[in-house]
Amino acid sequence: MIISTFFSYKGGAGRSTTCFNTIPFMAEEEEAFSREPILLIDMDIESAGMTYLLNQQDTFKGKYDVKQFLKCEETWTTSKSCDLDQHPLYQHFVPVGNLMGLEDDRAVMFLGVDDSSPQLKRKDVEGKMEEAMNKLQQFARNYHFKGIVMDSAAGDQFSAVLAVDTADKIVFCMKLTHQFRIGTFNYLNKLGLKYGKAADEKEIILLPTVVPADAVIDGQSQMEAAINDIRDRVKNISSLDIHTDFISEKRFGINEVMRFKWRESVLYKLSKESSVTADEEEGMKRYRHLAKIIVE
Repeated sequence: MIISTFFSYKGGAGRSTTCFNTIPFMAEEEEAFSREPILLIDMDIESAGMTYLLNQQDTFKGKYDVKQFLKCEETWTTSKSCDLDQHPLYQHFVPVGNLMGLEDDRAVMFLGVDDSSPQLKRKDVEGKMEEAMNKLQQFARNYHFKGIVMDSAAGDQFSAVLAVDTADKIVFCMKLTHQFRIGTFNYLNKLGLKYGKAADEKEIILLPTVVPADAVIDGQSQMEAAINDIRDRVKNISSLDIHTDFISEKRFGINEVMRFKWRESVLYKLSKESSVTADEEEGMKRYRHLAKIIVE
């Protein structure tokens, strides 16, 4: 079972949109279906980006949500004591496969955030959220889930730290601005120090996002400069397993999709309903490639 998270050291990196568009390709690669689904969790409990993208904010209002899950107050067994659809935890999940263009609605199950409930503080879940996550992993393994995917909060928010600590594969989203590159690699350096010898147990998939068409500024190709800068910075981090398949002239990150400047969509679903533009077609190729890297 694959446990992954989409993360960025700060907000604004297109993390949720990237996750949103990669999930259906992951489900396709993993051959997820109702009896062996992928579980998607919105771990951004303060901003609830994935919950909004899926338009599920009303679904979780006043209901069991990620905040309640992290409190670990509800008792449920991790053992396979009943059919999956009868399990009390599973009944809190919402099927979203159709929203992503998949034929099997329950191929992707979702646990979102009640954005109307009081803000959850670290002290509310201290010593509980790790237990909750461990129980969830055991539950998912016993019921043969294909994977757990977390749309993380940014930076050092406690739910983000939990997501990064839990995940085997971390899709580290980053914008291409100079300050974003510096901040990203400073954070990666801290992760290497934090995990120490255990750092090689995690795979970092470094992913530039919203990559524009190349521009020449001050007589220099900005794409070439960014690629060289990132490669140099990766060389200085030996403690982490950093996947750089998206750091090349052939495939540099996830390309800018004009549609997303106005409204986020799932390109996988969109392509099944109508024709897509050239930038959307290229985006789909890259989301599919990212999904393959995550599940391999």
